[in-house]
Amino acid sequence: MKKIETRMAAGLAAALLLAAQGAGAQNHPEQEQLPNKPGFFRQLGTSLRDAGQQMVGVKPAQSGAMTSVTGGAIYAPVGGAGKLPALFKTDNHQLAQQGRLDWPRVALTFQEWGTSISCWTVEARIWTSPSTSTTETFRTCANAAVTETDDLGDTAELNTSALWKGRDTLTGIRVPASKPNTGASRSAGPNPPSQPFVVNVSRPGLSDRAVDVALRVAWVSGFIQTSDLHPGPSGILTPFKDGRLWIAGFQPDGNRDR
Repeated sequence: MKKIETRMAAGLAAALLLAAQGAGAQNHPEQEQLPNKPGFFRQLGTSLRDAGQQMVGVKPAQSGAMTSVTGGAIYAPVGGAGKLPALFKTDNHQLAQQGRLDWPRVALTFQEWGTSISCWTVEARIWTSPSTSTTETFRTCANAAVTETDDLGDTAELNTSALWKGRDTLTGIRVPASKPNTGASRSAGPNPPSQPFVVNVSRPGLSDRAVDVALRVAWVSGFIQTSDLHPGPSGILTPFKDGRLWIAGFQPDGNRDR
């Protein structure tokens, strides 16, 4: 009887060992396949040499277009002075977040647009005073990678979570009633509508695509920056009240969904 109990105990121990080894063999490959995703960035390459090409936010391509690894150009100039890239970069960004800066202002009019195309043609009217403005035209793609060079000199791309935070930041902007605005109406300036990035359109997906395009413009111009997308100590985003960039409207003959 004692021998039988000993054999049963040994068999049970062996079965448990095999089960543990089997579970380990199943789990280990999955652990190795988990992507290394830092909380905010999806790493594209350890350096420009590793990436094998120029990345947006570092150097423009020879054609003058800022390019990305996938998704098309985030900024490809078509005509005009080309002042939009980094237009807001030299501003005091803390004052801008608080809505305490008035100029420059940029009104975006979509010249070629539609849910059936990823890359839109946009006209930017840049206001430097209530009576002085210039225009430029460029193309940007709604799925272009949004990238920057991090503190290590590596080029990284904002991950999906960060992009959604960027979209929420833009659509959450409200111009204070004490500041000049056009209410629900939209125009190319000099004053913004009360909700700069909330467009009143009924076509499925068009509003989302417009915000995706606007987010790329906001990034290229320096209107929105990495610091705007990190949650604060309380876990919520810093309120963003800068109303100097807005969607002015859609050119009627630019619809490519017909």
